[in-house]
Amino acid sequence: MPTHETGFVYVMSNPAMQGLVKIGFTTQLPEDRAQELSRPTGVPLPFDVAFRGLTMRWREVERLVHQHLADQRVSRKEFFTVSIDDAVQTVRECVLAVNGIGAWETGRRHLVKRGDRVSLSLAAGQVFAVLVMPAPFSGNGWEVLDLWQAHSDGDQLEIYGAGQPGWVAGFSDGDHDGTDDPVPYLDRTQRVANGALNGRERFDTGFRLVWLSDAADGSGAYTSVIFEAWEPCQVVSRTWSPRWTREGFPLVLNALERDLSEGMLEAARAALALPAPRNWAPRPEGRSYLVPPQPGPDEWLPQLHRRSARPRRTPG
Repeated sequence: MPTHETGFVYVMSNPAMQGLVKIGFTTQLPEDRAQELSRPTGVPLPFDVAFRGLTMRWREVERLVHQHLADQRVSRKEFFTVSIDDAVQTVRECVLAVNGIGAWETGRRHLVKRGDRVSLSLAAGQVFAVLVMPAPFSGNGWEVLDLWQAHSDGDQLEIYGAGQPGWVAGFSDGDHDGTDDPVPYLDRTQRVANGALNGRERFDTGFRLVWLSDAADGSGAYTSVIFEAWEPCQVVSRTWSPRWTREGFPLVLNALERDLSEGMLEAARAALALPAPRNWAPRPEGRSYLVPPQPGPDEWLPQLHRRSARPRRTPG
């Protein structure tokens, strides 16, 4: 069973309920939840989904949003007298707060296995160090394969536990399909774009990803979180606030614009001194080892499966 899953915190409106929005969570697609809410005979018009925030900790995000909007809450229901724009902005801020680096336990390795779906909310300037061990028993230790950077607050890094080497692709490796978005839309009708893809990379068995962040107050303090690939994983980065180089090119995940602080370097050195990975396999050679056909978006985001194909789970 996956140990990391994703759900949605949504904002909905209803033409029959002017001035009110509904804010809740669901482990289904928000459209499926909207259909359920629209079925009762006491609801004259269907609900519309105004926004959906993909998150790993949907209950915590919903709770924090409700706390922020407590003064606008209608009774104890999930309805609020707030504009859609304000509701969406509040959800965005709470997703970043709850799914940011501070939500993860430091000092341990977070394993990513087949079926896991990890969604990380990033802040501008945060860095990822990709560590690889060529051979666990060679005595050579870890090497830094690449450095990645978040360029805007609210950027999102996703790690999908694929389990099969042929299902993952990397832009940096020149792989076939390495520039394609595995989940370009968040709905089945392909009308809701899933941000703008700004990175797709391979995360092979035994790789480690060290998430590094400076303290916002400039004190020199830092935070670091380590993820380890138990088996092949697909890493995807996306943004809703694209940034550009002076030459007019989009800033991508592996475009490092900053120098690592001393705190970040200290955390990276500590990660390089850690023991060998718990699971390891030699990295396939060559620029491309994908074997078509590639999995569809519903492999990475199971909610996209038709509802009859998914077990029923209780939404909020």
